Amino acid sequence: MIDASVIINLHHGGILKDITSLPFDFLTPDIVLAEHTNPPPDEVLRSGIRAGELPDVLVQQAAVLAPQNRKLSIQDIFAFVLARHHRCLLVTDDGRLRTLAGRQVTECHGTLWIMGEMVERGVLNPAAACTALGIMLVKNARLPAAECEERQKAWREMQDSTLTANRE
Repeated sequence: MIDASVIINLHHGGILKDITSLPFDFLTPDIVLAEHTNPPPDEVLRSGIRAGELPDVLVQQAAVLAPQNRKLSIQDIFAFVLARHHRCLLVTDDGRLRTLAGRQVTECHGTLWIMGEMVERGVLNPAAACTALGIMLVKNARLPAAECEERQKAWREMQDSTLTANRE
């Protein structure tokens, strides 16, 4: 389950299309997709992300959770309910949504995890990951600064070691 914050960050970084190379199925609530303008829904669907409908029983679960989690949008609650229903990973950068997921024992990761998976699996080279993350940060992605710095440093070191190995 992937929420709007991660979709937007990956789009801004120019790497949304690359998630199809990861060995995961990505699903987002149809309401999240319907409200996207940047990126537009057709671009999100072309990236391999599927839209998931919430059956009435899940809408009812969301309605129960909403008053208890007033600072979360209904889209966030739908993403959580759908992830819990499918017993799948929730990918979000929203701190409040991550807190809810933790309380409900739903595994949760974010943009930086997705990017790490891309680098680890060779979907992105470390230099491209650094560039993409830099663009996301310029576009005001709400990501943890210290972790961003750590990732960029590690990716630069990986790139430097690759360049050194290629020269030898």
